[in-house]
Amino acid sequence: MTTRLDLSVHRHEGASVIALTGELDKLSGPRLRDVMVAQLDDGVCRLVLDVTGLRFCDSTGLWIMLELQRRAVAAGGCLRLAGVHGVLGRILTITGLAGAFSLDPDVPASLRAMSSSTPYA
Repeated sequence: MTTRLDLSVHRHEGASVIALTGELDKLSGPRLRDVMVAQLDDGVCRLVLDVTGLRFCDSTGLWIMLELQRRAVAAGGCLRLAGVHGVLGRILTITGLAGAFSLDPDVPASLRAMSSSTPYA
């Protein structure tokens, strides 16, 4: 059984926006990890994860996001989540992890927050 997750990466003035469409779970999570680690390896440590198109996220997807946030901060940057809604919003609320991430209503808000703050915001 495979799940469908489409990823696209766009660079914006020293930051990378990774847009997700579909389902983030145990089967598709490693693809997200690979894409985001590649960004960090390229020296881009300010990351926006656009989850507007995400229809589903399980605990594995959540753990991957936490891991990537830790890596981004360790590299001197940050990870912001843009467009949290639906299942992911509910999971973040129920687990109490909504406060563990910087949440923005959309990608432009995430990019503005990054440009007006220190890398650790």
